This record gives sequence, C-alpha cells and structure tokens, in this order.
Amino acid sequence: EFSGGQRQRIGIARALALKPRIVICDEPVSALDVSVQAQILNLLCDLQSEFDLTYIFIAHDLSVIRHMSDRVGVMYLGRLVEIGDSEQVATRPAHPYTKALLSAMPSGGTSGRGGQRIALRGEPPSPNSPPQGCSFHPRCAHADAGCAARRPVLLEGPDTV
Repeated sequence: EFSGGQRQRIGIARALALKPRIVICDEPVSALDVSVQAQILNLLCDLQSEFDLTYIFIAHDLSVIRHMSDRVGVMYLGRLVEIGDSEQVATRPAHPYTKALLSAMPSGGTSGRGGQRIALRGEPPSPNSPPQGCSFHPRCAHADAGCAARRPVLLEGPDTV
C-alpha cells in the first residue's frame, strides 16, 4: 500500500510519461500533511523547470495557488469572478468573494484587514439554478439592486473584477 505522497508521485510520473506541455493538477496536495505538501510542490516546481511545463492548478488552498501560480482565476458557482497576477489578487483582491476567501486563510488573509475574517451571509445557492445577475449577490455585503439585475463583466487588470 502506498502513502498519499507516494501516490501523488506515481500520478505525476504517469502524467509526465506522455511528455505533455500542459498538466492539469486538480487538488494535488489537498489530502497530504504539510511536510509532504511541500515536497510535492517542490517536485512540481523542479519538473516545471526541467521540462518547461505549464500547470493549471485547481485548488481551494489559496496559499498553494499563490506559491505555484503566476496568474490566478477565482471562480464562484462555476463562473470566473476575478482574474489577475497571483500577487495582485492575493494582496489587492477586487471581488468581495476573493476577499472573503483570503480572509478565511489561517495566516489571516490579505494585509490591511487586520486578520479579520469576512463572514458570508446565507447559504451558497444551487449551481443548478444560480441567481440572476451577479451570482454572488445574495451573500455579498456590498450588493445593491444592480447586482441582482445584471451579471458584471469580467475585466482584466489591476483592481478589477
């Protein structure tokens, strides 16, 4: 029987056997303890340099995303709500959902918030029948009538959503 770290290494070796240019990593370290997480992330960094790989990371752990990514896309109910440079999104998030995610990180989230967690109101809506307009508006403390009426356009750039 293989450990979690061994299983991840085997999965990585199997993926690289086909000599891909892009590797999709879906929660690559979520079930591993912190020391093994670091080993797997370091291995992925080394392999990226050695084989000139592009990774697409799908993860809930924003510290992993920040460490491994040049660019970040944040999704809510299957829709991108924010996209940008990983450092910019981590330190100057523009969308309220991104701000809430970062505030929930054990390290205290983004700077300038005093480590205060942003509590979201209500329950997440069903992805099968998302609300009209901005899908986050029922849970957003900053929502107004316009948010319920129209879906915001995803813009790219500093401090945009």
